[in-house]
Amino acid sequence: MTTEHYVLQSAAGTAISEAGNRATSFILAVSSSMVAIGFTVHDERVFWPFVSAVLPLLFGLGLVTTVRLIETGVQGLMYQQAIVRIRRYYRNLDNDHAGYFGQYSRHDDPADITEALAMLATKKSPEVFSIATTSALISAAIAGIGAALLVVRIAGAGALPVAYPIGAAVFAALMTVFFRYERSRYREVAN
Repeated sequence: MTTEHYVLQSAAGTAISEAGNRATSFILAVSSSMVAIGFTVHDERVFWPFVSAVLPLLFGLGLVTTVRLIETGVQGLMYQQAIVRIRRYYRNLDNDHAGYFGQYSRHDDPADITEALAMLATKKSPEVFSIATTSALISAAIAGIGAALLVVRIAGAGALPVAYPIGAAVFAALMTVFFRYERSRYREVAN
């Protein structure tokens, strides 16, 4: 049991490390691309081809990063659930010493303990605080900006009053899809 607990903790640490590395790589790619776009903004002959190549690439990178961050979060939750089962087993071996295995929740219900361990007790909408949300927000913003720029490119600068709401709608739609997907993935494991 101790070996299994150690293996699970190592695997959880690996998942957390992977998530941090993926998020950092994505944010660095976005940051350096924004600097590069800034250098092209003064020349339309360079700006439009550059933006039309970079924004879809960043969105795609953000999409795969977000999906993988959700999966590493789900993996982490699964590892934490297994660790909680082991802790519960140890706690139930000897009632006199059960106090050495502290509770991470006000309740002794397995779902509440697991949720507290895996999601840092953010019981209401834990997905809002996930690392995948950061990636999803950036990706959705890139898609919204790209959609608005596409409208401006096709219809001209006079289309700005239409381009902004279209960009906002794309952003909102993508975030809605993200939250639904993330919630469905976590519910599969949490139940």
